[in-house]
Amino acid sequence: MRNRTKTFSVRLSEKEFENLEKAIKKCGITKSEFVRKTANRYLPKERPPNEYNKFITLLTEIGNELYGILGIAKSTGKLDVDKLEKQVKKFDEAILIINKFYTVPDKIKLKEGALK
Repeated sequence: MRNRTKTFSVRLSEKEFENLEKAIKKCGITKSEFVRKTANRYLPKERPPNEYNKFITLLTEIGNELYGILGIAKSTGKLDVDKLEKQVKKFDEAILIINKFYTVPDKIKLKEGALK
């Protein structure tokens, strides 16, 4: 048996409707899912940018390497400084990439002759 048996409708102004549509689109979910989340006292979040998964993968790889270096250092009592330095450099590069993505303005691309 279906758990969801109740329906409702609501009247919105044009501006309210546009705002709701924009919010739902930014979240990347359906209207129904948006309303259900809100009804269950969850505020839907905007979908992260497409690059998010790349960033998480990169940071996870670096983290895994660092844990591997730590495990070897704990078991042998020796630290592989070269491997550690390599991962620290990768981490610094990742921070720069993420920082650039979120803080450096993108160049506006205009159609040829647009400013004439």
